Amino acid sequence: MKKFLYRGGTKLTAFALCIAFISAGMLTVVNGFIKFCGEKDYIYGFENSFEESDFISSMLGGIENIMDKTSMDFYYERADATAESPEKSYDERMEERLKYPLYEPDELKYYIAVNGRVYTNCNAKSADELKNARIYRYFENQNGKITREGVGAAQRRVGVIAPVMEFADGNVVTICTSISDGDAAEFEAEWNRQAALVRDVFINVFVCAVFALLFLIYLICVSGRNVNGKTNSMWIDFVWTEAHIAIIGVVGIGVAVLCAIAFDQYYTLHLPAYMLRILTTSSAAIGGAVMIASGLSLTRKIRCKTFVKTSVICRIAKWCYKAFDKIIRGLYKRLKVCKNAAKTALSKKSTVFIASALLAYTAVIGICGILVWEDGLGLAMGVLAFGAAVFALFRRCEDMDNIRKGAAQIRNGNLRYKIPDVKSGDMKTLAEDINEIGEGLEKTVADKMKAERLKTDLITNVSHDLKTPLTSIISYTALLSKVEELPEEAKDYISIIAQKSERLKNLTQDLFEVSKVQSGNETFVTEKLDAKLLINQTLGEHNSEIQKSELKFCVNTDTDLFFTADGRKMSRVIGNLIDNAMKYAMKGTRVFVSAFMRDDDVIIEIKNISAYPMDFDAEEITGRFVRGDAARTGEGHGLGLAIAKGYTEACGGKFDIIIDGDLFKTVIRFPKA
Repeated sequence: MKKFLYRGGTKLTAFALCIAFISAGMLTVVNGFIKFCGEKDYIYGFENSFEESDFISSMLGGIENIMDKTSMDFYYERADATAESPEKSYDERMEERLKYPLYEPDELKYYIAVNGRVYTNCNAKSADELKNARIYRYFENQNGKITREGVGAAQRRVGVIAPVMEFADGNVVTICTSISDGDAAEFEAEWNRQAALVRDVFINVFVCAVFALLFLIYLICVSGRNVNGKTNSMWIDFVWTEAHIAIIGVVGIGVAVLCAIAFDQYYTLHLPAYMLRILTTSSAAIGGAVMIASGLSLTRKIRCKTFVKTSVICRIAKWCYKAFDKIIRGLYKRLKVCKNAAKTALSKKSTVFIASALLAYTAVIGICGILVWEDGLGLAMGVLAFGAAVFALFRRCEDMDNIRKGAAQIRNGNLRYKIPDVKSGDMKTLAEDINEIGEGLEKTVADKMKAERLKTDLITNVSHDLKTPLTSIISYTALLSKVEELPEEAKDYISIIAQKSERLKNLTQDLFEVSKVQSGNETFVTEKLDAKLLINQTLGEHNSEIQKSELKFCVNTDTDLFFTADGRKMSRVIGNLIDNAMKYAMKGTRVFVSAFMRDDDVIIEIKNISAYPMDFDAEEITGRFVRGDAARTGEGHGLGLAIAKGYTEACGGKFDIIIDGDLFKTVIRFPKA
């Protein structure tokens, strides 16, 4: 069931059905609108019953509106100061307005009496004749006492009858309007038919909305998840978050405006019915599809935690925050530097001297400024003081510039450079000290280089000279081992000689190689290497030794870890580290070999638990002939790590050793290719 719900075909079907129900709901609304536009009168107005119909109330109250308008016209004409007297009386105005009734006499009947003056369209003798109808409206005002009667909405006050009492020639008003029972039955049937039409439209739209909402909820729940329950993204999810929000808003408003224009054009008879259906239904389908697609994309962004990452506003806010934080940190560092500089400056004699001189100079200039108003003596003294300060500053700046150049030359390796004589006393002492530092560094570097060269030459020559006799020893030992007449004791001695000579051969070869690396005479052929493949190949070459080592190697390497180095040399590096682990790791423990990416660098780590107390420094262990086994009971000769570090650094990488209790970890770092 879970696979069915998260299947792509199921999601696509649910999306199509959701759009189909939206289109069906819009089509139902359009058909209802078309039917209502074809109605002669809009009798139904969402009332609970026919008696509450506003249409009936307005129909029955139309006579009151006529009387209200007549009264207001008569009032304003009499209130006009420029008019001598009204042109027509109230009765004349009423008769004139009632000549044009709102409805036919067989639909609306009325009886009006104003102080005995009767207006009627049905020859009624009294209002009681009209009150016998099922639907009627009765209003009576006798000297301020108002009486209202009617059924349902007929009791509502439609017109304003107060002016009638003031401006009509009398103080008794009776108004009664009614609808014949036959017309009332027809109106009620029409009201029921329109009510049923509206009810059907609302029910159909509600059903379509419920099903569309259910499919939309399903799509929201499964969007961004595959059959395995894992989150995944689509190409549309890489569009900016604000773009999806804008699309939802613009498309929604656009569809609403387009439908409103289409309804208006149809109502004004400028658009055929079939075009109204096509425009509204297609716009609802297309707009709904676009809005739902954007909404589901936002859902996947939230589920895949890329909502903020693909948001322009969030990125700008994040950038502003980082920039603000950087500015604050920079200001803090600068203030801290200024504070430290001020403390350092105040603790130096030169600074105190310069500050005192500046204070004295400022005082002299101030005094000269005061005297300049008296005569020209102050101005001359100020000019002389300024000239003396410029001369002194020029000499000191020239000396400081020479010292700066000399320090830069010595820093760049030109230890024989000498700073020329300076004129200032304290600066001259500083220049002489720097010159002596350069001489001492030159002598020290020369002695060290000479000693290192002699040591390297000695090791290289000795290693080279040992090869020929060592080869002879190995060869003759092999020949002796083939002689059958030798006693068993002699054969044991020959076996021991063979083992020791082989070990001496390996030691000589390693010593020769480390000397070549440290002297810079080794040749390297760089190529693009795969860390995972390099580790697996090296472990395969040492598989037989690993099986006999009583150690469990746990390998965890990522893929696509490429870096540039010499393949043969790096294979030797990994091999030396594996040999080192097999020699010095505690038996029965695990050795962890891993490769991964960190800060755009390829990292190779090998970790093991040492079988011996590691009371040495991490830098010391990478030296030549330095072993972790202080008792020298192991088989190592102390050159494996030195060769590994030399090859790694010669290939452009970094080689570090980390010691934490009994944990021995080597870390190799190369930039990603």
